[in-house]
Amino acid sequence: MSELASDIHPLPFLKNKGEIGQLILDHEWSNTSLGSFETWPPSLRITLYNILYSGFPMFLFWGEEFLCFYNEAFRPSLGIDGKHPAIGKKAIVVWGEIWHIVGPLLQKVYMTGEAVVAEDQLIPYFRNGKVEDIYWTFSYSPALGEGDKISGILVTCVETTKYVLGKQK
Repeated sequence: MSELASDIHPLPFLKNKGEIGQLILDHEWSNTSLGSFETWPPSLRITLYNILYSGFPMFLFWGEEFLCFYNEAFRPSLGIDGKHPAIGKKAIVVWGEIWHIVGPLLQKVYMTGEAVVAEDQLIPYFRNGKVEDIYWTFSYSPALGEGDKISGILVTCVETTKYVLGKQK
C-alpha cells in the first residue's frame, strides 16, 4: 500500500472526531435499520460530516426510527448521568419522557418538510441524575436524503436556561 493510501481514513467524516466519532465507529450498526457503514447513503455521510465538524450544538434524527446522532458541542446538553451515550439509539427510547413534545415536532417536519422553530422553550428532561427544567432555542429542519426524500431531522439548538431564569428574576 502506498504511503498516501495509508493516510486515507476509511470513514473520513469520522476522522479525528473524538469521543463521538469513536461511539459512531463502535456502535453495532448492523443491528439497526441503517446497516453497516458501507451501505450508508452519501446524504447521511455528508450530513454527519457537517454536524461533527461544527462547533455549534447539533443533533440529527435519521430515518423513520429517528436514530440519534450528535456532535461534541451538543454532548454537554445530555448531562453527566443522563442520556449520553445516545448514538444509534431510537429517539423514542432516548427521549421517552418528553416524547409528547419531541415526537409531534419530528413527525411534522418529517411529513411536511417544514422547519419548526422555538425560542426559549421549556423542555424538562432527565440529565445529571434528575429531571431538570431546561430552556432551549432550537430549529428542527428537514435533512434531505436520497431521491430528494426527507430522511432525517437536523436540530440546531442552544440552551437558554440561564438567560430565561435571569430574565424571570
